[in-house]
This record gives sequence, structure tokens and C-alpha cells, in this order.
Amino acid sequence: MIDRSRAGMRCRAIRLIRTVKGDFPKGTWGTVCYEMENLERRLVLVAWDTGATVPVFPDEIEILSCAAARV
Repeated sequence: MIDRSRAGMRCRAIRLIRTVKGDFPKGTWGTVCYEMENLERRLVLVAWDTGATVPVFPDEIEILSCAAARV
């Protein structure tokens, strides 16, 4: 199931995230595309400001409200 209720919200990595498209250090910013469930695990597809779009686990990122993302 794909959940787009938080699509467009800003997020940032709360720790180093290692992916096949490279490492995303703590504090890297991105935008949530959608959330999905895969093999009974929740994943969040994030379009990172570095140009890569990769799925991450929800505990690897902090999703910010629109007001907090502008600060």
C-alpha cells in the first residue's frame, strides 16, 4: 500500500544512512515522496537534495512540519 499523506513534507537524516546510491550524512535534507509497506516493513521514499531518490526506514529520518522546515 502506498501512502501519500505526507508527500512533499521536508525531512532530514538523523544519522548516517548508507545506500547503494551513496551515503547520506546526518543532517542531509530531502522531501518525502511517499510511504509504503514492503515485506511487513514500513519504508519512506525520499528525494534527497543531493539528487538521489532512495527508500529509507522511518527511524532514520525526522519528518518536519511545514512551519519547522522553513526555519
